[in-house]
Formats: sequence, structure tokens, C-alpha cells
Amino acid sequence: MEAILSLDHIYYSYHDKNGETPVINDLSFEIKPGSFTSIVGPSGCGKSTLLSLLCDLIKPEAGTIYIRPPENNHDSRMGYMLQKDNLFEWRSIYKNVMLGLEINNKKTPENIAYVNHLLEQYDLAGFKSARPSQLSGGMRQRAALIRTLALKPDILLLDEPFSALDYQTRLEVREDICSILRKEKKTVILVTHDISEAIAMTDRVLILTNRPAKLLKTVDIEARDTLSNQKYFDEIREVLK
Repeated sequence: MEAILSLDHIYYSYHDKNGETPVINDLSFEIKPGSFTSIVGPSGCGKSTLLSLLCDLIKPEAGTIYIRPPENNHDSRMGYMLQKDNLFEWRSIYKNVMLGLEINNKKTPENIAYVNHLLEQYDLAGFKSARPSQLSGGMRQRAALIRTLALKPDILLLDEPFSALDYQTRLEVREDICSILRKEKKTVILVTHDISEAIAMTDRVLILTNRPAKLLKTVDIEARDTLSNQKYFDEIREVLK
């Protein structure tokens, strides 16, 4: 199966008055359509910079990022879900989830119907007129995800999307979000510092080195039971030492 996304020998550095700081060094990997991949690595290794490169917010200094041309006639290649839900309190939940369509001038009958379907499917239809502060943390994250899915992105990037939640809510929400993404058959890349989260949610874990980041190892998650999870956890933690 052809990769939907491939990185080939990517390099990137930050430049300031003190000189050059290499952040990514000769990084290569591929993402298959419909896969759920996580990226872990030491704090400050360049994970968020990598997502900025994938979103085309910044350009690599060398190397190639290839995204397979879309099969459908739309141009929303990447969806980006941030650490905070960034819902606007002065807008209703319905207006919040419609925001991306408004900004991109894509409020077509088809897209509006899709948003309404998502709200109904994921138990937010009864909260269309509510304000964000009236929803639980988990419901807010679902609303933020629906806002991202509304543009029908080919690839969804998740940047530590549960880090602002308390531990118990985090466990509930990540299971909820994972279920939604698999049901919608999305290609997903999750950046997280939480090894257990990477193992619980994704099919493959890419382990990055300290900055400047390069791919250190890939771990395929082939089973999810207590013994297997512990084995994967120990393997990844050992690599990150």
C-alpha cells in the first residue's frame, strides 16, 4: 500500500542571534493510510517542530515531505488538534464546531450535514446551544475533535491533546477519542510524552532521539493485554534512557 505521507532525510534548525540550533537531523519515516501512529521522545527533542513541518507552517532546510494527492475533490490535507480545545466561550458549541468551515468558506449542505451527523453520533447534538463552560472536559475535547473532522482532513495530527485534563478524565477521553478516530477511519499521528498513552491508542510507536531528533526505533503494537503492554512499555523506556 502506498504511503499517504513520507519524510525523506528531513533537516531543520532554528536560527537566532546566538547562531544555529539543529532540531531535526536526517529524519525519515512513512505513514500508511488508515494507520494510527504515535511519536515519543525526550522533552524538547523537536516533536512539535515536526508537526509544524507536517502542517507546512515551516519548511525543511533539506529533505522532502511527500503527501499523497487526495482521492476526493477537497484540499484539507491536515487537521491539527492542539493541547487545549481552544473553544470560544462567546460562541455556542454548534458555532464552535462550524468555525473551520466558516473560515474556509466551506459551509456547504454536505459539510453541514456531516457536522450534524458527528454531533449526533458522538452525543453532542443536545448541546448545540450550550457554551463551552457548560460542558465537561471530555465533551469539550469531543467538540474540538468534531471541529477538526468537519474539514474532512486526510491526516489528523494530535499534539498532546489530553495533557490539560486530570488523570481520570484523560483516561476516559483518550478511549473516547480513539474510538471516534478508528470509527471514522482516519490516518492519525499522535505526539505524546506518555508511553502508556502511545501504547494504548496507537498501532506503531516512533521513538525519537534527543535533539537534534532522528528516528531511533520503531515499535509495532501487535497486542493489547497486560503482559504485552508492559513488554512494550519496558522496551520503549529502555530505548529512551
